[in-house]
Amino acid sequence: MQKKILMLLNAPYPADIRVKKETDALIKAGFEIHLLCLRKKDQSKTELFEGIHVHRIDAGKNNYQLAFWDVVMSLQFVHPKFKNKMRQIVAEEKIDRVHIHDLPLVGTALSLRNEFGFKVVADMHENYPEALRTWFAWKKNPLVRIKNSLFMNPKRWTHFENLACVQSDHVIAVVEEMRDRIIKEHSVKENKITVVTNTEDVSFVQQPVDTAVYNSLKGKFIITYSGGIGPHRGVDTAIKAMEQLKAEANIQLAIVGFGSPSVMDSLKSLVTELQLTSVHFLGYQPFSKFYGYMSLADVNVIPHQSNGHTDNTVPHKLFQGMMAGKPLLVSSSAPLKRLVERYQSGLVFRAGDPMDFAEKVLTLYKDSALCEKLGNNGKHVTLHENVNWDHDQQALINLYNTL
Repeated sequence: MQKKILMLLNAPYPADIRVKKETDALIKAGFEIHLLCLRKKDQSKTELFEGIHVHRIDAGKNNYQLAFWDVVMSLQFVHPKFKNKMRQIVAEEKIDRVHIHDLPLVGTALSLRNEFGFKVVADMHENYPEALRTWFAWKKNPLVRIKNSLFMNPKRWTHFENLACVQSDHVIAVVEEMRDRIIKEHSVKENKITVVTNTEDVSFVQQPVDTAVYNSLKGKFIITYSGGIGPHRGVDTAIKAMEQLKAEANIQLAIVGFGSPSVMDSLKSLVTELQLTSVHFLGYQPFSKFYGYMSLADVNVIPHQSNGHTDNTVPHKLFQGMMAGKPLLVSSSAPLKRLVERYQSGLVFRAGDPMDFAEKVLTLYKDSALCEKLGNNGKHVTLHENVNWDHDQQALINLYNTL
């Protein structure tokens, strides 16, 4: 009989790259995967998508509805709509393992465990309590700020995180720093935690490359930020650094990705305020083009702030940038610094320091041999030394084979 896993995701799918990589790995290992997630307009309520049995519920199609359900979960650590649908799926499919993507829905799974006897695996993508503090830093709407302070405050969610880590049957941490924090803060034994990190599949380098993506910057020294844009990403630090680099007109910053309107408006206002012509917003791009943007850049930058959120997670783009074979410039956020220095795949600047960012850019700009060496180091370890998802997915598969 095929072993079945139900995953919970408090977001629409497809969208999340970590969910896709984990489901792909488990399906290839012989597991049947069911995914319960939110439904976007025009999406079907059930479908078989890339081998995943997807079940979708209507629980928030706009920010107001999503905020309502956030408040409900904050009051009782249970999402009633997810719970009702989950009960149905578990009973019909005879599910014996439930995998929850990130903290908010862990309480919902735990509330049904005694009724059905399934195992609960909490996949902690990030330090959620600290992420809340960071995400809401730029919120200006007074009603939103009141809602967040009353219901989405980090102290309340730290309590929920403790319940999740202590009561779940197993915990997945996204990076070693996250594992160590959980052990220290919640007194969880190390053998209850498995690190499943965000390394990239080697197939990433097979994405087609569109050589025209930087046509407007031909002949320039391009430093590229790619991916989601939020208050914790430090893109503002990179922009401020470009003011220090005005004398080097050949150096250009390309920002590939998007964020909320408030975040993007703030960054574009900063560019205007600093009177910069060297910063280019290239907008949302499909994931299928990321290898092209990264491999055609001269430097890939990850300028994250260093705080309780960023110091307990690691972005996919760190490993993607290494596979692209170009040097990285990363902030001193703990996991970024540790990994880039371990693999000698780039330079590290002091998080939040535009002057140090600019100095490190100049170092790379003036030393093509160093750029080549750092880029080659990153490419070698990701393609030939098991610093990739092809290797790291085995930790996830072993966990489910022994749970």
